[in-house]
Amino acid sequence: MRALRVLVGVVCCVCSTAFGAVPNDWDGDGVSDLTRVEEQSDKSLTWKAVLSTTGATTTVGSLGTTSDQVAMAQWLVSGTQIGIVSVNSSDSTLTWSILDSSAAKIDKTFGKAGDLVMAGADLNANGTADAVVVRLVNGAAQWEIAYDLFASSESKTETVTFGKAGDRTFFARVEGGLTDWIGVMRKGSRSRSVALMRNMSTGETRQFKRLPKFASQGTRPRAFAIRQSSGADLLGFQYAKSGGMQISTFTFAGAKVSADLVSGSGTSVVGDFNSGDGQEIAYQDEAESVVINPLQGEVREISDLGGAPVDEINVGVVGSSSSSDSSSGGSSGGSSGGGSDSSGGGSGSLSQCSQIVSWPGGYIYKTVGSHHFTDVRRNTIGIVIKPGARGPFPGCVQALDSKGNVVAKLSLYQRGAGWAARYYAGIGCATGTPFNGASVASKAQANTGSSSVYMNFGGVCYGPINASQCIGSSHC
Repeated sequence: MRALRVLVGVVCCVCSTAFGAVPNDWDGDGVSDLTRVEEQSDKSLTWKAVLSTTGATTTVGSLGTTSDQVAMAQWLVSGTQIGIVSVNSSDSTLTWSILDSSAAKIDKTFGKAGDLVMAGADLNANGTADAVVVRLVNGAAQWEIAYDLFASSESKTETVTFGKAGDRTFFARVEGGLTDWIGVMRKGSRSRSVALMRNMSTGETRQFKRLPKFASQGTRPRAFAIRQSSGADLLGFQYAKSGGMQISTFTFAGAKVSADLVSGSGTSVVGDFNSGDGQEIAYQDEAESVVINPLQGEVREISDLGGAPVDEINVGVVGSSSSSDSSSGGSSGGSSGGGSDSSGGGSGSLSQCSQIVSWPGGYIYKTVGSHHFTDVRRNTIGIVIKPGARGPFPGCVQALDSKGNVVAKLSLYQRGAGWAARYYAGIGCATGTPFNGASVASKAQANTGSSSVYMNFGGVCYGPINASQCIGSSHC
């Protein structure tokens, strides 16, 4: 459930529909099957699931590329359908695509490049998912909803203004029943966060004032819904903490239900993985993979799936927009949190980040390269990673300003030879960006008014750091 774009390690997932229809149940036994997306050599995506009945891995379809947004949900009357959202390059509209039960591809046009998409919520409680896009218009969050996008030949659309710049968007059920409410999270008083929720069927709004401070400050992990067999959803959050990732759940009243510290910097997804009342959280990382039952306090180990885990909670920006109203932007988040969404959607966001993590102690940032180089690396930014670091170690790292614009790239130069990895601008994927720290800082400053940048390692973004200042090196 993490919203993410599928840049391997960055996947956006979508939210579950009617509670009685178990999400991701590919073998029909009433238990969710752990599902993942795998990137192929041609950048296409293959979707696979580990069946709960046999433990075997099966392919459930091939759809999309690594530049698309995942949009898996119960789009049709029964079952779960894999899906993606992509940008139509000819007119910058968004195309929503799914595969039906016969593997036939169905396309629908809804939204425009730069919108924050939210896929999977059932806002009219009829058992099929509704598509949502959100964008900033004059500082307000404008929501457009296409009810039953794939289940109806003539989908009804509705537009509503709800929220403002700086809010964090999500959806959940605030009471018993099948109706999802749209929501925004913002800073409250007395070190609290406030969730404002709206029922699109009735127009009713509610305010919940006692949610945790971290939900609206710092990296602001996006709330994700954990369905219960009766009553309101629990709200889950995943965020970086010393020693790993913290996965916590709360009631709408602000009561903490569970708090689990897990290893690594992996991905959380939700589903009915234990065949009992209510949903669980599955966390995957190379260091640790577990299923967490927040109400019972049970944690059981599972095998690492590989690929990028996905579920039915999907929130993230697709494409970019030149509209000035979109500059605050939205971000990938979903159950695994991360990102820095300032309202609805737009190009000015850290949408590439599935997680935002403080700069690691074993990572050295250099504003100029090592002095022994005689080529361009001598004068460009570099990142040197000490032995023992777990990674990820992608072939190319993006330096992002605080609005998500790429201000430089660094290419993997070498693994081993006394270091876990070394990256430099000016070579490989970064041939076109031979910048030193002062140049990167200046570019970020011009874009955002700040010289801070984030380093995107395959979806895990480290920062913020000042691009003009070395970290951990005396030879800059």
